[in-house]
Amino acid sequence: MTDASHEAQLGNAGWTAILKTGQLGQFALLCLGIWLHAADTLLVATAMPAAVAEIGGERLVSWTLSLYLLGSIISAAAAALAASAVGLRRAFVIAAIIYAVGCAISALAPNMLTMLFCRFGQGVGGGLLVALTYVAIQRLFPKEMWPRLIALMSAIWGASAFCGPMIGGFFADLGLWRWGFWTFAIQAILLVVLVPMFLRPTKGSSETAQRFPVARLTLLSLAVLAVAAAGIYVTPEVSLPLVAAGALLFYLFLKRDSSCAGDKMFPTRAFDIRTPVGSGFIANLALGTAAMSFTVYGPFLLQSIHGLSALEAGYVMAAEAVAWSTTAIVFAGVKEAGERVVMKAGALLILLAVTLLGPIMAEGPIWAIVLLSIAQGAGFGMLWGFLIRRVVAAAPDVERDSASAAMPTTQQIAFALGAALAGIVANMVGFAEGGALETMQMVAQWVFISFVPLAAFGAAAAWKVAR
Repeated sequence: MTDASHEAQLGNAGWTAILKTGQLGQFALLCLGIWLHAADTLLVATAMPAAVAEIGGERLVSWTLSLYLLGSIISAAAAALAASAVGLRRAFVIAAIIYAVGCAISALAPNMLTMLFCRFGQGVGGGLLVALTYVAIQRLFPKEMWPRLIALMSAIWGASAFCGPMIGGFFADLGLWRWGFWTFAIQAILLVVLVPMFLRPTKGSSETAQRFPVARLTLLSLAVLAVAAAGIYVTPEVSLPLVAAGALLFYLFLKRDSSCAGDKMFPTRAFDIRTPVGSGFIANLALGTAAMSFTVYGPFLLQSIHGLSALEAGYVMAAEAVAWSTTAIVFAGVKEAGERVVMKAGALLILLAVTLLGPIMAEGPIWAIVLLSIAQGAGFGMLWGFLIRRVVAAAPDVERDSASAAMPTTQQIAFALGAALAGIVANMVGFAEGGALETMQMVAQWVFISFVPLAAFGAAAAWKVAR
């Protein structure tokens, strides 16, 4: 039997094909890497109020997510280079070690500056683990199995996003927030031990060798850091120039990327509203940025205004992740006409959630906040997959690979920028000065209301793609 006919049989065998390959152990290891990265972000979101109460750093809360995501973006760009240079197995071990060290030092952090340095390291390790997982899928499994494997990875991602807030809330309520980091450090060490035992070795090769985009990633990193720095001590003479510098650096990043001949990170005219591809990237960036306030400040506001425990706040945050995964699965098979309706409805749900979360987070009731959490997650679940499909289909043939890779990268950039911008708004209205009820209610209103125009712009762009 030829290799081609064997792979075809595996593709037609359904989900049992994974078992027949004898590579279930390898796939389980890949899923562990996905779990570490996906659960980490929301674990920290719910544990951070307890951490801030002990080590301080209220002004820098948004940086715990901004720097983690920035590290993920940078390392994801290096994944193919790392796998080619040292081999897939060794690259996985290096990524897991970086992640484990970041977690361990975060668990010991005496102050917020140490925490932030380690959060960047965790992002580098976690982002590299996820990106290497997609490289491993292509190298280790038959092509016919990729869709099912990626679907299983998406389910793991959803489960991780659901469990992360609850793990963080559990340890925070016990007064043991540091153990949330230790728990993930131990799992990463387990990955270091198991990868050499179960992951099939692959040699480094020059097939995917390309130059690491140092200059472009430097510009992108400086853009995110400039916006994040603007939110530490908010004054017009400091914050406004930093935000303007961030916008300029992001523009220079896009301009430099567009001038690259063969290794673009983004397709041509990626943010041109006049094109379907540009509208899709704008919708991705704008809606992702606008929705990030809930992840960064939701746990703080739920605990300080409504008296929820860290674990209860974690459940509210997890509702968004569950709704995202559920709606993505439920609507995945709709036809083209239904696809347009689903995309438009998803964009409107995100806009509705961003618009109403401010006043309802400030005053309650809790059940309404839960519904808006579900609405925001459902909106992304209904929109995200179709948005990627339409953007990739609209891109020129030679740029479809870069378009498909750039959409998740854009989402990471949006989350990092959203966390930074939310920090500016929150500190502008007094978040860092204290936790008085009136102050936190003011933060709750403005940290969401400020992003309504951006969410409306993103929704309009998504509607244009749907048409």
